[in-house]
Formats: sequence, C-alpha cells, structure tokens
Amino acid sequence: MGHEGFASALWRAQAGVRRPGVVALVLIAGVVSYLSVTFSPDNATIAAWWPAAGLSVIALLASRGTRVAAATGIAAITAAGNVLGGRELLVAALFGIANATEAWIVARVISGGAPESRLDTPRDVGRLIIASLLGSLAIGVLAGATAALLRGQDFVPTAFSLVSSHFSALLIVVPLGLVSRRLGRLASTAEAVVQAAVLAASIAIVFWPGNTLPIAFLPFIALLWAAFRLSTLLLSVELIGVAVAVTVLTSIGGGPFAIYTDDGTRTTVELIQLFFIVNATAALFVSAARNEWANVVTQLEARQSLLRSSIVSADTGIFIGERLDSGRLRIVGVNAVALEALGWDDLPVDWENRLLSSRADQPLLGFSAIDELVRGERSGRVELVRGPRRYDVDVATHSQAGGRPIVTIIFTDVTARDRRERAALETADELRELNQQKDDFIASVSHELRTPVTSILGFAEQLAEAELEGENRIAGRIIHRNARRLADVIEDVLELSSLSTVEASMRPPVEVDAGRLLTECVEDATGLVSPERGVRVEVSVPDHPVTIVGVEQDLARVCANLLSNAIKFSPPGGTVSVELLDDGEWLELSIADEGPGIPLAEQEAVWERFYRVHSERHSDVPGTGLGLPIVRALVRQRLGGDVHLLSDGEHGTTATVRVPRRFDRAARDASDAAQTEGA
Repeated sequence: MGHEGFASALWRAQAGVRRPGVVALVLIAGVVSYLSVTFSPDNATIAAWWPAAGLSVIALLASRGTRVAAATGIAAITAAGNVLGGRELLVAALFGIANATEAWIVARVISGGAPESRLDTPRDVGRLIIASLLGSLAIGVLAGATAALLRGQDFVPTAFSLVSSHFSALLIVVPLGLVSRRLGRLASTAEAVVQAAVLAASIAIVFWPGNTLPIAFLPFIALLWAAFRLSTLLLSVELIGVAVAVTVLTSIGGGPFAIYTDDGTRTTVELIQLFFIVNATAALFVSAARNEWANVVTQLEARQSLLRSSIVSADTGIFIGERLDSGRLRIVGVNAVALEALGWDDLPVDWENRLLSSRADQPLLGFSAIDELVRGERSGRVELVRGPRRYDVDVATHSQAGGRPIVTIIFTDVTARDRRERAALETADELRELNQQKDDFIASVSHELRTPVTSILGFAEQLAEAELEGENRIAGRIIHRNARRLADVIEDVLELSSLSTVEASMRPPVEVDAGRLLTECVEDATGLVSPERGVRVEVSVPDHPVTIVGVEQDLARVCANLLSNAIKFSPPGGTVSVELLDDGEWLELSIADEGPGIPLAEQEAVWERFYRVHSERHSDVPGTGLGLPIVRALVRQRLGGDVHLLSDGEHGTTATVRVPRRFDRAARDASDAAQTEGA
C-alpha cells in the first residue's frame, strides 16, 4: 500500500549516501534548534515550537543498527544550538540528552524495529500519535526536571509546555519523512496552487501583526481542502509552513494568541501548540483515510476489470443485474454466451445504464420461468432450450443489509455434455455386448474342449496306473499331469464365465457346517501334497458346529483354491495355518503360508484374470492365474462377503475371507438396482 517515504529510502541507500544524509539531518536539527531558541518569546524558558525534534526522529529512522551514533550526534548538535541561543552550557547539554532520548523512543515506536516506516493509513497515524506522545512525555520529564533544578522553574508547568511543544512538532515534522511523494494526489497543479494561496491568505488574515480577532479556525478549512485533494507529502509541507508562519507572526505580536504574552508567555505558547496539534491531527487522519479509501477504490476497480474480462471470455453464460428501488433491473455485466442463450442481439454501448422492467405484466428476460425467479427474488434452476442447444440456468438473488440486491444468472451449455453422455452410454453398451460375446465364445470353446479332454484324462490315468517302464512310464506321467492341468483350466474358465453373468448359482442354498467343510477341504488338499515336500497344514476350527447358509460347492471352491495356492507356494517343510473364526453374524476364514509373498505393487493386480506375479520364485510354481479371480467373484457375488490379501512382499501371504452366515442376495440386488436408477 503506497510507496516508501524519505526516511525508508535513505535507510535502504548505500552507506556513501545514507551516512552523509543522516549527518545532514542532524546538522539541520542543530540549526533549527538555534532558530527555535532565538525566536522564542522574551524570558521564555521553553521555545514556542521545537521542530528539531521531528528532524531528529527522521535522522534516527534513516540510521541502521542501534542508532547510538546518530543519537549521540543529536544530543551534541542540539546542545550546541541551545548554547548558541543563549542558554547555559549544563542546561544545554542536559536538554541535548533529553532530545536524543525523545528521538530514540519515537523512532523505535514508529518503526517497531522494522526498516520501513509508513504513514499510509489511519492506523499508521494512530501509531505516530502514540509515539509522539510517549517521546514528548519523556522529554517533558527530563527537560522539565533540568529546568526546575538548574533554572528554578516550576516542574509541572514547564513539563506541560515541553510536552505540548514537542508533541506538536513531532506531529508536524515527522510525517515529512514517512510519506511518499507519489501517494494520494487527486488535484491538478492549478488546484494545488489555488489551495496554497488560500491557506497563505487565511494565515495572513488571522495572524498578521495587529490583528487579534478570534478566527484561528480559518486555516483549518484550507488544510482540510489539502487533506482531501492533495498528497500527504504536500499536506505535510503545508503543516510545516503553517507552523513556521504562526510561530514567527505570533512572536512579533500577531494573531489572537499574542494578546496573552503579558501573562509570562506560557498561555501563548500553549495555545500555539494546541492550534498545531488540533490542525495536524485532524488533517493527517483525513488524509490517511482518503489514501486508504483511494487504495480500496483502486483494488475494487482492478477486481471489477478482472471480473468483466473474465465474464466476457468465459465459456459459461453470465448475467449480473442490480435491482433498483424502482423495481427495475440494471444490467451490471453480461457476456456473449448469455446473450446467445437469451436470444439477444449484441448489447448496446450504453448497456451499463440499460434498465429492464420487472413488472409482472411485462417480460423481463423473455422466459417466464427465469422471470418468475428474478421477480420473486428466489434461487433455483430451470432448463432453457434455444434451437438445438440446451442450457441449465441457475438463478440466484444476493441481498445484503444496506445494499441493493444483486441478481446472478448462470447459463451452462449442456448440449455437448448430453452428447458426450449419450456417446458414453452407447460405447458402454457396445463394450458390454463385446464382453458378452467374448464370454459366450470362451464358454462355448470350453464346453467343446471338455469332452475330448475328459477322454484324454481318462486314458492318461490308465497310462499312469499301468506298469510301464523307462521312457514310456515318464511319458505317461507327463501326459496325465498336463491333461489334469488342461482340465483344471477348462473348469476355471467355465466357472469364471458363469460368474460373469448376473444370474445366481443354479444350486439352492442350504445350511452347511463350515467347520466340517473346511476340514474336508484340508484333507483333500494335503492328500495332493507330495511327501518329498513335507508341507504341513495346521487347522483351527471352533468346537461347536458353525453353520452358514449358502451353496456348498461355492464354499468348497473358495477354500480349495486358497488352500491350493498356499500349499503350492509354501517352501519344502513349510507350514500352512488355517483358522476359522465364529464372529456372530459373520464367519472369518484366514489361510497363511510361508511362501515368497506378493510384492506390494502387484497385490491388487493378482485379482485380475490370468495374472501371474513377475518373479522367479512365482514363475516356478505352475498355475493359470484364475484361482484368485474365481475366489473373489464367488465371495462377493454369491456369498455376499469380501476377501483380502496381506503380505509384506517378501515372506508369506495371509488370505482372509469374511462372509455373512446368511446372505440375502435378493435384497442386495434390489438395493443395487435402486442405486443405479438414482445415479
């Protein structure tokens, strides 16, 4: 917000520029100190105005580090100015220390320890006032005590005069180092010249020698003019000019404050300071508020410009209107898409001032459904069809306390979306048909292969049982083993084909003792394990019967496939752990092996048809990649449960099946159908 002031710019400058600049400010403060003492009313212990305090603060704000060197220079040069002005050396030295302390306090409070100090907002002005008050109170105590001890002055009146003198000086001079020359100017050069002339004339009228009329308020009018129309920098310059002029003219007997000089000058000094404080505080607050308002207006204009450009270039139709007190609707913004949806021609040049009637007997936007929502100040969505295009129209009215209601109408062209949805549905139907054709083909081929393979398997079993010798015996075993593998593949394919349809198993569900069934499956599986491998199967089932309602063949197929995998992948001498848990309404079966495990990256892929894990330890084990897909399909579709695999990818795999003891398939199908229709 705004730009940096003189003090901040000097702080950021190179040492070759910054240090001479700080020294120059300190020297100027010394010269001003001398002039302030010289132009003080006769016999006055305290100067009527002390602008050196403000210059000292600017010098410290421009200094880096602890600012001790600058503060020391301020103390020395201010003391010198007091000595040259005719004050005693000790008094001048203590006054110099007090001035340096004051400047350090003010600079510290204004900057808050940061390198950049500003005067852009009313909050910044408030911080300046607090800092000036704290600094002036400090010098009031220190310098007041010095005057009381060394010059015999009353402490309280002297301290009060010091506080008012320095407080006004700080308020008037310090802003000169905080504000930017770029900030806040609204008036032309001609207006600035006229305003300065009016201010100078009002000062001359009020404070010219010989004039004692009580019209000290006149300059304030011109200062308010500057606060509203000129930059804060020009206002600060004018405040300094007013302070200098009023101080000089009052010292030679001019203005309404000079008549109190005979009271010992205290009343005159205090009135001058009060005049400065009131005018500076009011003018600075007004100027800061104007700057903040100007910044807000600039931001709003930028946002409005961005909004309008966004509206114009948006693919969605946007209409924004403002409801007036007369009941009419003023167009605030509209883009080409909205015009096309409404069937309007290009908007006229004066569209910002175009008013639409909202009377019930006259059309508003030309569509009754939209017009009713707008007139009723209601929100809602309607459908608008314009030729081959269809729009979803969202109407909303936004009302805020103290503001006029804003109507927003959003036109979303859903023609392309409808086209994409239709194309997606058609593609999905085609894919389903192709998938069905594939399943039918596989089932047909598998059925055709089952009969010859069964014959081959029968003769192969006879060859395996025959007493053959040498190569004939080995060939018979190979034929039998591969015929059995081919038969298993055909059975798996047929099973998957039946599971791909939405039809349930043709067999009726019955009550099955899951513990008995699992024990039988374990016996069948262990009977197929060659003694050379030495794989053991440990079974844990509840002591009591655990019944489940389902198709026994489906349950047996799930157990057999998982047991077959666990045994096949177990190392020689390994153990397969089988456990059946009775969990109330649910049964949980877990089968854990000590095999090579399933890599984490492939644990989801193993559920896909014909997928095999890509590793040497897995490729050595025969299989079709259909066992796990069949298990998942049976568990989910026919048993109403779910199955999961758990493996660290290195050692062992645990398969967990969780199914309800009584599965209501009809209820689930009805629920799925309802969800599909809702979607």
